[in-house]
Amino acid sequence: MAYEIPTLPALIQRTEADFERNAPDALRRADAKVAARALSGTAYELYGYQAWIARQSNPATCDEAMLLRWADWRLEDGPTPAVAATGPVLVNGSSGFLVDAGQVYRSDDGRRYVVAQSVTLVAGAATLQVIAEDVGSLGNLEAGTLTAVTPVMGVNPTAIIGPDGIVGGTEQEDLEALRARVQAAFKNPSKVGNGADFVEWALEVPGVTRAWALPRWMGPGTFGLVFVRDGDLDIIPTPAQVAEVQIYLDQKRPVTSEVYALAPEARPIDFSLHLVPDGTALRTAVTQALHGLIVDEGGPDETLRITHVRSTISNTPGETDHVLSLPVSDVLLGSNQVAVLGVITWL
Repeated sequence: MAYEIPTLPALIQRTEADFERNAPDALRRADAKVAARALSGTAYELYGYQAWIARQSNPATCDEAMLLRWADWRLEDGPTPAVAATGPVLVNGSSGFLVDAGQVYRSDDGRRYVVAQSVTLVAGAATLQVIAEDVGSLGNLEAGTLTAVTPVMGVNPTAIIGPDGIVGGTEQEDLEALRARVQAAFKNPSKVGNGADFVEWALEVPGVTRAWALPRWMGPGTFGLVFVRDGDLDIIPTPAQVAEVQIYLDQKRPVTSEVYALAPEARPIDFSLHLVPDGTALRTAVTQALHGLIVDEGGPDETLRITHVRSTISNTPGETDHVLSLPVSDVLLGSNQVAVLGVITWL
């Protein structure tokens, strides 16, 4: 049974009753009421402090400052940091001219990108690797052009962003994601190379938000590790991001285990439904609820149950009735498939 902290009015009433029973008449007629409130207020503060201490003792309920201490103690690398976007840009000009490291290019909206390594133009062109000055997703650019802040002799000031874009910018891990990782670390204290260990290690890579271990992927002693990056425009990782996770897992894995980092196949789940009452606000709420369901239950080898879909729609605030035409049954996902929200047709 949980311990109940007395309320302040209850403490005041209790202290006043003690004065009534134990204090002489002169004291009761003097400042008993004031003393009761002062003493009860002090006791109430002490109860509150004890309750705060109790919350800090558990990573599931503690405040941010204490959660960071739990993470530093329980997780090898603590919270995952923010990462700046990187990518190639193409410049043209006269052969033999040099673009120095540190040269700054700017997008039309003011975002700035720094050249990571000096490059000399060959055959009138060169590919520069640039890094966003601002860490996080703000630096991500899918396509377009950049303009040199300071002109470079012999080089056209306009740079064209490569076909893969300037990507990989990731925000610092949010508080609740960090809390979930700390709790998972307590639930899985062993680090012998089981499936839970590989998932925990993958989530330590900045940008990785969900991961699944696939035992015996290539036979005994092997694991497949599929993961997604929910913070990116496309949750399916690029080959470079897969390689980054592979390198990290190779550093962590036991010598007796082989692990293969993999990009999953996106499995769009389409919906057709009629809502009662129908409206833009309810459609938006149902869309968000279905997206949450897919995130929770749409991993490899999992089953997105039709009963859960109907329940999710029914539990959306404001919905009184609905008719679901698609999907018509449970959706079974393959061992290398991750569900994503497809097209919703409103009937």
